[in-house]
Amino acid sequence: MATARAAGALLALAIALGAVGCAEDRPAAPATSAPPASAPAGEQVEVRLSCSTGDPDAPCAFKPTEVTIHVGDTVRWVNDDATYHTITSTERADVRRPSGRFDGVVDEREEAFTVTFTESGEFAYYCQPHAEFMAGVVRVVPE
Repeated sequence: MATARAAGALLALAIALGAVGCAEDRPAAPATSAPPASAPAGEQVEVRLSCSTGDPDAPCAFKPTEVTIHVGDTVRWVNDDATYHTITSTERADVRRPSGRFDGVVDEREEAFTVTFTESGEFAYYCQPHAEFMAGVVRVVPE
């Protein structure tokens, strides 16, 4: 009975992820260089997560905080240090509550989380442990 419930929950999660226009995975290989903040369709853009900002009011940040990509492109978030971070989608940048579109965890240096965006729109996200000062936006434009 518990196995059937777990399988049903997994199926519901898979359907929900497909319905919102995002797909995610966690590749093992770290990037060696950061691509530009926007890229042609089918490309990958990298966002670094860093706790070396030098700003005592915002000691951690997504760099860059905003990216513009095309439908079908992928954003790859990479942890610069061994600090625990999340990449958690939210409906609005000013109200940081998980929306369920995507939610990744990176807690090791060079660990990555990726999302491929399959529909246009503006997708806000934040880091749950650092929600007060660590947030970003992915703008997805048609091809």
